[in-house]
Amino acid sequence: MLIQARETPLQSSRGIRVLIAAVVIALLPVPAIADTPMATVADTVDAVLHALQSGDVSEEAKMRRVKNIISEHFDFRAMSSRVLATNWKHATKKQRNRFSSLFKELLSNTYWLKISGYKNETVEYVGESRRGEKLATVKTLIKTDTVDIPVDYKMYRKDDGKWYAYDVVIEQVSLVRNYRGSFQQMVRDSGIDGLIAQLETKVARSSLPAQN
Repeated sequence: MLIQARETPLQSSRGIRVLIAAVVIALLPVPAIADTPMATVADTVDAVLHALQSGDVSEEAKMRRVKNIISEHFDFRAMSSRVLATNWKHATKKQRNRFSSLFKELLSNTYWLKISGYKNETVEYVGESRRGEKLATVKTLIKTDTVDIPVDYKMYRKDDGKWYAYDVVIEQVSLVRNYRGSFQQMVRDSGIDGLIAQLETKVARSSLPAQN
């Protein structure tokens, strides 16, 4: 299934290839507004941009709003299980919950630190393809002055009828697979508790205010 391309402004900064990896967590479904994978991605982009462009609120308030959008519409637990792969099965319930919480916070903080300084770019919604009734891929392009960056959103529909992203592929590199490789190495070196300890440090660092 192909949907007509649509463009919308996106905030961007230097090193956009690196920053897009953080942008992924915001491009997610908005309940009761859209009922197709592409529409959910596009509507959430609009919601994030609206929050960023609000001139009458503080940066802290913008950050809370953007992180709320992320928190409400991304299935971090599903992504966490995919990232840990077989290690998820070996983790205790307590370890799973802690890892999911830290992973969510890490991605949310990283996203905010990157997107809060963006300038005008555009996102083109190229099309969507479906695999059965519950799986879909939404193809987009981040259009800069010098290059178009393909970003594909892997989505699934839960029993509640809403679409959620479970992976993002940036220039043919899967975000889940990328994290999976580094996290598996951490688990091999120091176990799941060691991975959690390292994530706690990363989250603490990512929570610090950006330095001008």
